[in-house]
Amino acid sequence: MSETVLITGGSGFIGVELANSLMAEGHRIVVFDLKPPETLLHGSGAARYVNGDITNFSQVLNAVRDFKPEVIIHLAAILSAPSENNPWASISVNGMGTYHILEAARLFDSKRVILTSSLAVYVNPRHNVEVVTEETPQRSVLIYGVTKVFSELLGLYYHKKFGIDVRGIRLPVLIGPKVNSPGFGQYNSRLVEAAILGKPFEVTVPEDTVVPLLYVKDALRSIIMLNKAPEGGLVTRIYNVGQIMPPPSTLDLVNAVRKRYPEAEISFNPDPLTTEVNKNTPREIRCDEARNEWGWSVSYSLDDMVGDFITTFKH
Repeated sequence: MSETVLITGGSGFIGVELANSLMAEGHRIVVFDLKPPETLLHGSGAARYVNGDITNFSQVLNAVRDFKPEVIIHLAAILSAPSENNPWASISVNGMGTYHILEAARLFDSKRVILTSSLAVYVNPRHNVEVVTEETPQRSVLIYGVTKVFSELLGLYYHKKFGIDVRGIRLPVLIGPKVNSPGFGQYNSRLVEAAILGKPFEVTVPEDTVVPLLYVKDALRSIIMLNKAPEGGLVTRIYNVGQIMPPPSTLDLVNAVRKRYPEAEISFNPDPLTTEVNKNTPREIRCDEARNEWGWSVSYSLDDMVGDFITTFKH
C-alpha cells in the first residue's frame, strides 16, 4: 500500500538511500531537512523537499499538517562527538526534536513514527558490560545517549497514552560509504575510503579496539523491515538490531581492507577521548527480540561488507 512518508534529516546519505528505497516501492516521500539532498532522488513514487529545522516546532507542525504523512521516520540528530562539544544543541535537536515530531504526529493523525536510537544509551564506565540485551540498563554518560534514552521513553509514552504506533531501532556504529557525520566511530568508514582513494590514514583508536559495527545497507533494511512489520507482533517496540559477527577489532577491519589494498597506508595514533568512549562501549549487541518479533537478521559479514563498501563507493 502506497503511503506518504516524511523523513526528518532526510538529506543525509542514509536519508537519501532510504527515500530511494521507499520510492521504489511506490511511496510518496517528503524530505524535511536544513538543506536539500545533494543527490537526485529517484524512484517510482514522488519526492518533495521541505526546508525545515527540527528544533522549530512551527515548521515541524506545518510540514506534518500540509503533507499529512501516514508515516514519519525520524533520522534528524546531532551525533555523539558534536553533542559532547555542544550539549545544549544536542538537547534541543535530539530531545526536543523528537518531542516535536511525536506531538505533530498526535495532532495531525500520523499513524506511525519510526525513531532511530543508538547504542550510546549503554555507554557508562561504571556499568560497562560487554554483551547488551534489551534488559541492559540504559545509564549513558554521554549527552547523545541521554537524549536517545529520553526519546525512546517519550516514544513509548506516546504509544501508551495516545495510541500512536511508535517503533524504533537502536543502531550500533554504522560503517559505509559517505557515513561521515561527526562521531566517535566514524574512523571505521574513513579508513576504508582512504584506502580506496590511495590516501594515508591515521586511526584514532588502538588496534585492539572492538565496537559493534553494522553496515549501512543492513541499517536501511532494518528500518524498512520494521516499518512493514505487522503491529500485532510488536511487543518490545524499540529494538537492538545487532551487528557484524563475530565482533571485529579495528585491526581486523584494517586487515580486511588490506586484502584488497595491500599498499594501504593505515597507521594508529590513538586520540584519548575517542579511545575512552570506545573502550566504554559494549562489544556485542544482541538482537533476539527483533529476530523473534519481526524476523530481523544481519546479512553482511566483515568481508562481505568491505567488498560491497568498495563497489558502492566506486560507483
